[in-house]
Amino acid sequence: MKKEILLLTLGLILVAVYFTPQLYTPPETTHETTRSTTLITPTSTTTPTSPAPKPIETTTTTTEKPQMTKPNAVYLPDIRVEVLVPQTINTTTLPLRINYTIVIRNVGNGTGTVIIWDKPYKIAPGETLRINSSLLARWAGDYTVETVINGSKHMKVIKVYYYRERLEATPLYINVTKLPAVVTTGVRIKNVGNLTAWVEGVEIKPGEEKVINKTLKIDAAGAYVVNVGGVAVPVMVSYYAANVLWKIGGQGDVEAVPGETYTAWLWIKNVGNATANLDIDGRAVTLKPQEEANISKAVTISAAGLYTVKFRISGDLNTTLYYGIRARVIAPRVEIVIWSPELRRSWPLPNSTDETSVSSIGKTLALTWGYVITTNATKRTVNLAVEDPEGVKYYSLSPGETIAKNFTTTVQAPGETTLEVKVNSTKYSLKTAVQLIPPKITVKDILKIEFEDGRKLLGLKISCRAGSVATDVVLDMLRVSGVLTYTQTGRAIYGDLTVNSARGISTGDYRGKIEGISGQLTLNIAGHNIYLEFTTAPLSLTRVLFDGAQYSCNVPTELVPPILYKDKPTAADEFATEYVYRLLSSFARTDSDRPQSIVWNGDYVEVIDKGGNLLRVYIRRGEIQIEGALTATIVISQ
Repeated sequence: MKKEILLLTLGLILVAVYFTPQLYTPPETTHETTRSTTLITPTSTTTPTSPAPKPIETTTTTTEKPQMTKPNAVYLPDIRVEVLVPQTINTTTLPLRINYTIVIRNVGNGTGTVIIWDKPYKIAPGETLRINSSLLARWAGDYTVETVINGSKHMKVIKVYYYRERLEATPLYINVTKLPAVVTTGVRIKNVGNLTAWVEGVEIKPGEEKVINKTLKIDAAGAYVVNVGGVAVPVMVSYYAANVLWKIGGQGDVEAVPGETYTAWLWIKNVGNATANLDIDGRAVTLKPQEEANISKAVTISAAGLYTVKFRISGDLNTTLYYGIRARVIAPRVEIVIWSPELRRSWPLPNSTDETSVSSIGKTLALTWGYVITTNATKRTVNLAVEDPEGVKYYSLSPGETIAKNFTTTVQAPGETTLEVKVNSTKYSLKTAVQLIPPKITVKDILKIEFEDGRKLLGLKISCRAGSVATDVVLDMLRVSGVLTYTQTGRAIYGDLTVNSARGISTGDYRGKIEGISGQLTLNIAGHNIYLEFTTAPLSLTRVLFDGAQYSCNVPTELVPPILYKDKPTAADEFATEYVYRLLSSFARTDSDRPQSIVWNGDYVEVIDKGGNLLRVYIRRGEIQIEGALTATIVISQ
């Protein structure tokens, strides 16, 4: 007995040593204390074997007035642990955070120390420590809350039940006979979940099936998915209808004698999946699937033209079908051809006149033309009486044969003529207008130009200054002539001119040349010698000697013949009128010398300049001649 008491005492001492590393004498008045600690743990899913995370502690202490006890020689703590968790949780939302509390009480009379997640806590006698924590439930099932306190595990199991609706729709099979269609049908929706659902105002309990009316607009057959209150409903649409195929035919082109009859036919077939009911031109026709029928109609030919056969169909096929029979009454076909100077082809209608035009560079044109006669017959021989400029001849024309003849007619240009042939007293005509056009010319090179220009220039004034010496000469240029030659490096000119000055009418001479863009010209006019140096791009005087002395002179550029510094008047496949315009512009000293109107008259180019002068330009082989107030001969090197 003493041995048992000794062992019990020893055990109490060891417990006191473990729970109370320090013994202290309580105060005269003891208090039962409760502390609440909140542990905030990271979000995680707890399984029965997963340790609880280390908490973050916040502590609140409440003190109650303790009962007075007599002091003992030994004070021992008595630690009680309780894990407060809900045993069962019903939820409609996952994931879900579950809160729980660990309650530690010291019901002994000595202060104790507990270690939770490596953190020590002192608990006075009568004090309660509450530690709040949580875990994250991600799915339904059992979750274990495990707490280790002073090396001892404390576990509680939480059962999580997840409730939600789960809706399944029965596929819809809809048959329609027309498209588009609007169909109202019942959609069967079943709740196979464990939570009551509401679909478009209809309550569906777990395991319950309800029919919800839905109106659908259907545009085409096929498989679809429609949304009914958030539920995907498979829909299969089958289209049942008659489908009528048709073909129409007959003799499209016929060679007919008036009074003959020709036929067009209609073939129809129902390739649909429903019986077709038709009315064809007042006749009832019923076609089962894959059944076909043939119908024909005839027309009588009275004249050439297009005859239309009409099939009017109503019922499951609403349409009107047309087939054209083109009847060709056997008749000749006449082609009138202009072979020269330009090819023109025409097919005049019977007793009608076509129109065309040709061009000529001369006043008289030899027009070569002819006709080609065929028929539209492919099986029958046609008898023809043909009247042309040579008289009337008779032919028997078989299919594929032709009648052709050619003629030559002289026509004045400008003018017109009518080419005509009669077949079986029916007239076929082609009116032909002859237009006069200038020829095209090519001038590869020019050797020299001889010219004389009698167009007057009045009031030309030469003003020269040298210090206090001033000389003014006023003159009228009455005529200028010259010869211009071209060299490999430039050009040279010489000639004479007639002027009227204060000295009276006198004739002088001039001579000059151009090398590159630099030129010089010496004039002897009105008793004075004038030496000019100039540039051509642009035309500008650079030096003037008046009677051999250096002067600052204002000399009219009109004294320099323009043909000297203008571009060489060559041409490459250019209309004669266009070339003559450029050529005469090269002689123009003032605007009044420029061409105003240019006309090719069949023999030459007739020009009137702005001064009213009439000029004629002849284009001949090897040379070009200008006649009128300006005369010139341009020697061409071909």
